[in-house]
Amino acid sequence: MIKRLFLAVPAGLLALTACSPSVATPPPPVVTTTAASAAAPTTTTTSATPASTTTATATPVASDNGCKPNPATAPVPTADPYGSVPAADQVRVSLSGAPSGTVKVDGAPVEVDMTVCNNSPVSYPNVGFVLVLDHCTCVAGPLPFAHGVVQRYDPATLKYVDVPLSYAGGGMDFLSAYTAQQPLPKGKSVTLRYWFVFAQDTISGKGGVRADVVTPDGPHDIGGAKLSFTVSH
Repeated sequence: MIKRLFLAVPAGLLALTACSPSVATPPPPVVTTTAASAAAPTTTTTSATPASTTTATATPVASDNGCKPNPATAPVPTADPYGSVPAADQVRVSLSGAPSGTVKVDGAPVEVDMTVCNNSPVSYPNVGFVLVLDHCTCVAGPLPFAHGVVQRYDPATLKYVDVPLSYAGGGMDFLSAYTAQQPLPKGKSVTLRYWFVFAQDTISGKGGVRADVVTPDGPHDIGGAKLSFTVSH
């Protein structure tokens, strides 16, 4: 049984910025049913590549990402609450955004695309999606819990909406903060768009975002990815 870690967090650390900045609404995310390679990966980490500009802007994700149905078939796996399913049953997750490798605390909101391909042998009847600020050295305090605002683009309302929790804390409880529930059959590819900003008291350091796909019963982590970058003023 996986033990969940809980840390006492001062109330002040839980305060987020009051509202998100007003910026232009981007186009809706792409939802496709295409194909993928056979082997399902575990959580991966991608470092944004530094470029000549320090302005972070979204990198659109191609609608055809090579997502193909896995020829094998397996039942929906089980796991401990907040645990991960076996690697062979995990889906492929990738993140794109912050192409400069640097995110400005006082800059515009940064768009991130989360692309999921179910190249596993499992047809998942219901999944949810999570994107949070990952642990960061950009926090002026003993706990590495980054704070700010994270929102997901809702194609039904053509607006960005708040996610239930914007950061990863001391355990895996953030996996309960999933949204956009939907079936994920074999071979289906889904792209969701998010944006985020850090709280204004954030200092310079190394941080990132992490994305996970979960089944609500548990929840169980069925795949994830990380995107790392430098945080500066």
